[in-house]
Amino acid sequence: MAGQDQRPEKYEQNPSHLAKEFPSRTYQGRPLIDFVTNDWRTDSRYQEGIYTSDESESLYRREEDDYWVHPRWKNMISYKRVPRRVQRYLLIYVALLIATWVSWTWFIQPDWEKNKELESQLNAKPTSVFGSNMRPEFSDMTQVKTLDSSLLPSEHQLMQRLVVVGDVHGCKEELQNLLEKVSFHSATDHLILTGDMIDKGPDSPGVVDLARELSASCVRGNHEDRMLLALNDMRVHHASLPGPQEDPGRTVDTLDEESFSHGDYKARALARQFTDKQIRWLQQCPVILRVGEIGGMGEVVVVHAGLVPGVPLERQDPFQVMNMRTIDLDTRLPSDGREGTAWEKLWNHEQAKLLEKERSTVIYGHDSKRGKNILKYSKGLDSGCVNGGKLTAMVIGASKEGKAKTKIVSVKCKNQGLKR
Repeated sequence: MAGQDQRPEKYEQNPSHLAKEFPSRTYQGRPLIDFVTNDWRTDSRYQEGIYTSDESESLYRREEDDYWVHPRWKNMISYKRVPRRVQRYLLIYVALLIATWVSWTWFIQPDWEKNKELESQLNAKPTSVFGSNMRPEFSDMTQVKTLDSSLLPSEHQLMQRLVVVGDVHGCKEELQNLLEKVSFHSATDHLILTGDMIDKGPDSPGVVDLARELSASCVRGNHEDRMLLALNDMRVHHASLPGPQEDPGRTVDTLDEESFSHGDYKARALARQFTDKQIRWLQQCPVILRVGEIGGMGEVVVVHAGLVPGVPLERQDPFQVMNMRTIDLDTRLPSDGREGTAWEKLWNHEQAKLLEKERSTVIYGHDSKRGKNILKYSKGLDSGCVNGGKLTAMVIGASKEGKAKTKIVSVKCKNQGLKR
C-alpha cells in the first residue's frame, strides 16, 4: 500500500537481512547492536567500553558534532593507561622544573642581581680619588724597594723560582716544613715573606734568623710596624718618670712596667726578644716590594695587606698598605674594617680594563678570615697558620715560552692561639 513501509516479511523475522542491505540505518529507531543475541551483555570480557543506545547515537552525529569524545578514548588517555616509564620521566621533569625555579628564585637571581649592582658601582666614576693629595715622607721606613732582576724566573733562568709565603707569625717549624715540601734550594730559589713574620707564634726571633740565613726578601706587616714603633718610642722618648706621674693622656707607653702600660706593653715585650741584628733586618723590610715583570702576570708586587688601584706605588698610604681590607667605591678610600667592598675586587676589575703590558699582580697576606684568596690579578696567601690553619706558599717558575708557572702549596699548622 502506498505510503506504508513495504518491508518484506523476511526483514520482520530476521533483522540481520536488514543490517546487511542497509548497514547505515537502524531498524525501527534502534541500533543494530541491540539485536545481537550472543552473550556480549553478560560476559565480563566484553564489559569494557560498553555504551548504551544513547551513547551509540553520538557516534552517528553530524560532522559538526565530531568534537564529542567517546568514553573509550577518555579511558585510553587516562593516567592509568600511561606507561610507568613515561610516568617516571614526567615526575623527573616536574621535579627538575621545581628545583630550577627554587634555585633561580632563592639563590641564582639574588646573587646575579648583587653582582650586577656591584659591577655598576665598580664602573661608576668615583666622586673623589684617594691618593691625589701629597703624602708625607717617613724617615723610619722604606716605601718601595725593587727586587734584584737576577732572582726572577724567566725563559733564560728556568731553574730560578720565587717562593712567596703568607703570614708566618712566629711559626718557625711550619715554615721549615713548608720549605721542605716545596724542595727549597737557596742556590736557585728566592724566599719572599708577605709580612707579619713575627708575633703571636712561639718563635718570632727564630723566623727572623731563618729568613736572614736564606737571604730572604720581606715586606713590613702591621705587626712588625707596631713592634718597631714601640721600640723606637722606647729608645728615643724613654722618660725616667715613675709610673703614677706619667701623663694619663698618652696613648703609647714608654715605660717598661706592665702595670703602667697604655696598650703597647705586648709590643714592647716582643721587641725585647730581638737582637740588634734582627731588628735591623726587620727595619730594612719595605712597605712595598716591586718584584718586576714576570710573563703572564705583568708587574708583580708584594705587600702585606693591599693596594689602591690607580695610585702610584710611591704615593700609596703605608698604613693602608699594611692594614687595608676594604675600599669605598665612591671615594676610593681604603679601610682596615670589613664594611665595604673587598679591595681585591676593585683591583681585579681595574686591571682587566688595562692593556696587558700595564697590568699588575699583587701578592699579599694579612686577611686570615678570608683565607687563601687566589684571583687573576691578586693572590691572598694568609691561611691562618697561627690559629691552627695552614701556612701557604705560592711558587712561581717559568716555562720555555716565558710564561709563569705557578703552584700553591700548603702545610698544616699547630694552633698557637691556645698558648697565648
